[in-house]
Amino acid sequence: MSDPALARLLWLEDEIRRHQTAIVSAAWQCPPGGNRAWDGVLAHYRVAPEAPADRVSEAVGRQMTRGAVPTEVRRALDSLATWAQGELGALAPALAQNERFQFAQHQVRNLAQEADRYESAVSPAAAQGPSIGSIFANAAATAGKAPWQSVKVPASAVLVCVTCGAPQQKPLDFRCPYCGNPIAGR
Repeated sequence: MSDPALARLLWLEDEIRRHQTAIVSAAWQCPPGGNRAWDGVLAHYRVAPEAPADRVSEAVGRQMTRGAVPTEVRRALDSLATWAQGELGALAPALAQNERFQFAQHQVRNLAQEADRYESAVSPAAAQGPSIGSIFANAAATAGKAPWQSVKVPASAVLVCVTCGAPQQKPLDFRCPYCGNPIAGR
């Protein structure tokens, strides 16, 4: 095992981690479907962006509220994986049995899983159906329910004046404030 090869491997591990973080965080920071900053990230990794109509279609179909479309994120992470595999191929003769080399290969394989995690995180509503946040979905779900159905009101009685029909205004005051007669009669 040579020291320059090990130093290169350690550098490669850091670069994989750094680029993975850069891709995913740039994807999260853009509006649904992507923007010019995301297009710059794609250009850096030599990935052609989707056509605008395809981006809109995917973002709407997945009910995305933010983030680049998962198809492009996956392709950017695949581009990173291809580059990293090439670097690992050059280091393989010197470090094939090294544990760090095995870890770096595992890192590269996990890039596909990172794309899967991003895809499920960016469009959870598509898997669950309509979200509660949607005003129309909430209205449709609760249209048959009355908010007062579960309220229990104790029985009560209102005393009214037998002469004029006015309600009793104060408890324990049995004289009508309007006509002056007793509320319950004589």
